[in-house]
Amino acid sequence: MSTRAIFKRLFKHPLFLSGFLFLFLLLAASFIHTIFFHGMIPVTNSLKDSEGMITSFGPFSPLDVPPLGTDEVGRNIFVILIQGAKYTIGIAILVAGLRVMISAIIGALFENYLSKLNQYVSGLVNGFYFIPAALICYLLLADVILTPYGEVDVYTILQKMIFQLFILTIIAIPTTSLLIGNQLHHIYTLEFIQSAKTLGGSRLHILRKHIFPYIFPQLLIQFTQETIKVLVLLIHLGFFHLLFGGTQVQQLDENEMAYISISSEWSGMIGNAFTHISGWSWMFFSLAVSFTLVILALNLMTKGMEAVFLEENYTAGKDMNKHQKKTTSVSKREDSSFEFIRDVE
Repeated sequence: MSTRAIFKRLFKHPLFLSGFLFLFLLLAASFIHTIFFHGMIPVTNSLKDSEGMITSFGPFSPLDVPPLGTDEVGRNIFVILIQGAKYTIGIAILVAGLRVMISAIIGALFENYLSKLNQYVSGLVNGFYFIPAALICYLLLADVILTPYGEVDVYTILQKMIFQLFILTIIAIPTTSLLIGNQLHHIYTLEFIQSAKTLGGSRLHILRKHIFPYIFPQLLIQFTQETIKVLVLLIHLGFFHLLFGGTQVQQLDENEMAYISISSEWSGMIGNAFTHISGWSWMFFSLAVSFTLVILALNLMTKGMEAVFLEENYTAGKDMNKHQKKTTSVSKREDSSFEFIRDVE
C-alpha cells in the first residue's frame, strides 16, 4: 500500500483523529489569540461592587473570575493557557523532531560504518538511563535562565531560547540514538535487506530505498513519544523555576517571590502554582489538567499510529506469505512433471 493510502487510513482512525483534532484546535486558538487579540492577557487586581467600592483583592478563584480564575499577579489563567499553548506544544514538537532526526543520523552512521564500536558505546550510553534528565538540565541551565531579583540579566531572550533548545535536544541524543540504532540493526538482519545486499545494492541505496521507508513509521511513533518526554521534562524544570525564554522574578512582599514566564509558557506557571497549592489550588489543577489533556492527546495519536502501522505490516507480511506459498506450490507442480531418462543399455 502506498504512503498516501496509509496516511489516509491513519486520519480515519478514531484514536489518532481525536488526539490530532484536540491539538490542532488548541494551537489554532492560541495563534488566533496572538494574531487578532495581540496576545493581551486580562489582569484583575481587585473586584468592585455595584457602588464602585473594592470588595476583594486577587488572586481570584474560578467562582469569582470564570472559567479558571487568576494567578497571584491577577492574570486570567484561561487566557494564559490559550496564549502559551503554542509555545509549550511548539517547543515540545521542535525538540522532539530534532532529537529523532539527529538520533536517526547517528544511529545509521554507527550501524553502517562504526558497527564494531556498538558494544562499547551501548554499554556507556546505558548509564544515561539512570541519570535524571531534569537534574542534568538544571545544572546546565540554572546560571543562564534564572536571573535573581534585583540583578541585571546579561543574556537576551533569544540567546536563552537557543541555549535551552540545545540542552533539551542533546540531553536525549545518546539514549535515542541507541534505541534507533538497535531498530536499524534488527532491520538489517531481515531477509529482504540481505537479498538487496546479495544483489549488489550499495549502503546508501539500501538505506534510502529499503531501510528508510521501513523505519519511517517507527520514527513517527518515536517522535510522538519524544514529544511526551519533552513535555514531562518541561514540567520538571517548571518546579525548578527554569522557564523557557527566561525567568522574570517579581517580589510580591517581603517573604514571597513570583517567578513569571516571559513567553507565558505552561511550565513557567506550574512551579509557581505548586507553591500555592495549599491556598490557591485552582492554579495548579488547571495547569495539571491542561498538561494531562495534551499528553493524553499525544498518547491517542501514538496508539492510532501503532494500530495502523502494525496492521499494515501484518497485511504486507500476510500477502508475502501467500505469494511465497503460491510460488512454492507452482514450483512443486513443475517439479512433478519432470521425468528422468534412463539409459536402456
